[in-house]
Amino acid sequence: MAEKVNLPASSKKELEKIIKAYGHIGKEADLQALSNLTGIGRTSISPNNPFLVDVNIISKGQKKKITELGSRLSRALDHNHAQDIAVCYTEIVRGNDFLSNLISTIRIKGGMSEEDAAAHALYASGQKNTKANRTGANAVVDILVASSLLNLNDGKLVVAKSDGHAERTDQETPLASLKKEAQETTNPVSDPAPSAIVPVAPARAVATAQTGGIPISINIELHLPATSDPEVYRELFKALKENLLSDSKDG
Repeated sequence: MAEKVNLPASSKKELEKIIKAYGHIGKEADLQALSNLTGIGRTSISPNNPFLVDVNIISKGQKKKITELGSRLSRALDHNHAQDIAVCYTEIVRGNDFLSNLISTIRIKGGMSEEDAAAHALYASGQKNTKANRTGANAVVDILVASSLLNLNDGKLVVAKSDGHAERTDQETPLASLKKEAQETTNPVSDPAPSAIVPVAPARAVATAQTGGIPISINIELHLPATSDPEVYRELFKALKENLLSDSKDG
């Protein structure tokens, strides 16, 4: 049988009160000190500690202490700083196999309702279907929503799209930059910078100049852009002819 996963014993709201209390104490904290700060009974705080340890919010040991990640979350909660709260919860989810696997399940299913996600979290945890564990499963889903990894659209949880930094089409490169790249290859001393476009075929040209009666040949390799627009190629080879292949009449 798979090992059971610890769930919170309280709602996310109550769990955050406990996290803030740990943050305020800073050093090793006992249950009574936490209870005095939160107004929550010791018997309600204690069952939450195994989950808080698992997600690296508090340390192990008889007397728990807030971790660096927990301290950042506690401070963000104290100041109601939504962006930093989301950042901390995202780090918590990514650093815990159980939570990150829930994100993967939602992605695979193309989205889930909050109720279905909570039911799956309870089932995947291996815990019994009790009122306390259902509360914990709902708290887990609330934590996933509080991260930047999920969006709630019309009552359905869907995995947030990537920020798109890696998404770029080669056709976005303007024609002017192609001309500039062709002109820059005339420098035989320094290597041209790597092309920002995907090459589809190399083309080689030989430019010959006459200096003091001594012929000089320069091999130039061009990388043609991936495009179906013939005008791009016409302009590129026009620039090649004007800048590289014209004979020098000087001297």
